[in-house]
Amino acid sequence: MTTPKSKRTKKKVNKNKRPNDNDLVLRFEDAWNYIVSHKPQWKQDIIINMTEEEARKEGEGASRVHHEVAKEVIFLAQSNRKIPPPKENWQKPE
Repeated sequence: MTTPKSKRTKKKVNKNKRPNDNDLVLRFEDAWNYIVSHKPQWKQDIIINMTEEEARKEGEGASRVHHEVAKEVIFLAQSNRKIPPPKENWQKPE
């Protein structure tokens, strides 16, 4: 005996699956390194040394720097453009 169609349930498909490879992760990391390395030193200090919560407490300008950099990184990483290497003397923070 078969089950009537009304009692069958459809299997849910997760549309927001995580990619199996790290290509996207590496692309975002390359974009972040490129964008941050081309910012002035005072902006690099805010981005690297402050969390977003600390930047909000600090004031409007510091919070805006975090938002600006995040926006640029997302646009670059999600585009089809080739991401150039960071500046020559750029030291990636650990």
